[in-house]
Amino acid sequence: MYRQAGGGTRRRDIIGSSDRYKRLMDDIAIVASSDLAVLITGETGVGKELVASEIHASSPRADKPLVSLNCAALPDTLVES
Repeated sequence: MYRQAGGGTRRRDIIGSSDRYKRLMDDIAIVASSDLAVLITGETGVGKELVASEIHASSPRADKPLVSLNCAALPDTLVES
């Protein structure tokens, strides 16, 4: 359920040049500079972990571990409470 993201793997970058990509990078910069908790949602394979890694790498907490939580692994009773 919990795991430290990126353990031993090389960092992957988000690439692109479209207007939508530029908006995403602007949003990442805003979130990374804040102290807010963020929930990243989306379909399988859209790059949620890449976005989370980019937010973490751009934040003041970049020197600390990034912990990933797979919400699908949470029991329904815990989610309901």
